[in-house]
Amino acid sequence: MTSTLPSATDLILVLGGALTIYFLLILLAQGLRRWRDMRFRWVYHLFAASAGLLISLQWLLTDGVDFTWRDPLIRHLTAAVTILAAFPLTTLLVRVIWGGKHQADLKSAGPQILIDTIRILILLLAVVLALQFVYDLEVPGLLAGSGIMAIILGLAMQDLLGNLIAGVSLHFEKTYKPGDWLLVNNTHAKVIEISWRSTLLLTNDDVLIDVPNTEITKHSVTNFQLPTPRHAVKANLSLHYDIPPLRAKAILKQAALCVPGVCPEPAPVVLLKDFLDSGVSYEIKVWIEDHGQMNRILSDVRTNAWYASRREGFVMPYPQLVLHRPHSRDTSGHARELAARVLRGHELLEFIPGEQLDHLVRESAVQMFANAEHIVRQGEAGASMFLLVKGEVEVLIDRDGHRTCVARLGSGDCFGEMSLLTGAPRTATVVAVGEVEAVEIDKTVFGALVSDNPEMLTNLSELLAKRQLANEQLTSEAPAQQVEAVRRGVLGKLREFFSL
Repeated sequence: MTSTLPSATDLILVLGGALTIYFLLILLAQGLRRWRDMRFRWVYHLFAASAGLLISLQWLLTDGVDFTWRDPLIRHLTAAVTILAAFPLTTLLVRVIWGGKHQADLKSAGPQILIDTIRILILLLAVVLALQFVYDLEVPGLLAGSGIMAIILGLAMQDLLGNLIAGVSLHFEKTYKPGDWLLVNNTHAKVIEISWRSTLLLTNDDVLIDVPNTEITKHSVTNFQLPTPRHAVKANLSLHYDIPPLRAKAILKQAALCVPGVCPEPAPVVLLKDFLDSGVSYEIKVWIEDHGQMNRILSDVRTNAWYASRREGFVMPYPQLVLHRPHSRDTSGHARELAARVLRGHELLEFIPGEQLDHLVRESAVQMFANAEHIVRQGEAGASMFLLVKGEVEVLIDRDGHRTCVARLGSGDCFGEMSLLTGAPRTATVVAVGEVEAVEIDKTVFGALVSDNPEMLTNLSELLAKRQLANEQLTSEAPAQQVEAVRRGVLGKLREFFSL
């Protein structure tokens, strides 16, 4: 008996069976997702629907009825199920290979290029199986008979295949991975993703570059993350020939060491590179761990070098062919005026006449410091005090390997007076917060004032003796002979320090 249309009962059975199998396969996929974090794509719905309809047509229609459309439809559905099954099969295979990894971690466990390659191979195998066993097409003969088409496709896909082969090579050689900073064709960039066709890079300017894998393999690639993220970067500058190289290198090294992001170990290295027409060329080499901060760190190294060079009186020369006559405006007048007002109210120096304080400040240097520079360091020998004119500083004390901020000073504050008066070592580290301008009164300038007025030592010894007793938490009722003994000891130190 031949029929062209199924009965209503047959149609309901087929559709009902197809929906039942479809929902069972969807429930299976959801269970696998909860159990092993397997996430099937939308293609899985087509696979489930095709499989449900195929099984229904095979088993639910009665064998006694011959539908002329049934066999061709079953053949097409079988081919569709074979090809669509490649997609969930790929998901299962990836999960078997990379076991316990979550879906979000698959790209780090196995690069996308390898996963895509597995998908393509399985899909091609499914297509070959469908052609060979469902449609009874001899695939080898089909390929041999279409040699011209194969050549055309090969020529058209040579770039695509080249990128694929290069991507597989990059994966197995492990030249780089997502997150690494590279130097490719004179461009600094961070690896974002490696696909089967190209590598996605992000430059320092936040610009995305999609570079074909074959192009990367043609260039020399520098990976700043290998063998470790710590690597050296360099900044160059020139100084005048009159500056002693050993002194210049020491100053530039200290300036670079204060920059945030510069590794303390290995310590910065300063090399004399060349004798140029306009000056001596120096190279400052520092080690960093975050290559994304390279531009900022090198900028700060040059900034600190400028401030340190200016404080030391170093000259960064202009080209010798240019006649340069600087006429810079002296901006230190306001700084010295503020410093003189601060000194007039200082408990240790308020007894000095105003005109002498003005002379003292006038003969002192106005210094500038860059952000994060160490103005003084704890434990170092000192013979000067600083009066802050602009900016702020943090006072840090190191105890038992820990650094603690004990104070924050601003304009009008001063520090280091005990080192100026007695030569005592620095009791704390003082670090600039932003740009800082300060007047530095050193032993030479203050000593000249003391030499002209030796009676000042008597007043200083009394004030310093009172401060010492207060620091030692002695009461105001201390015996007079004890106070006098402390005063004489302080006076002796002052005379010895100022060579009087």
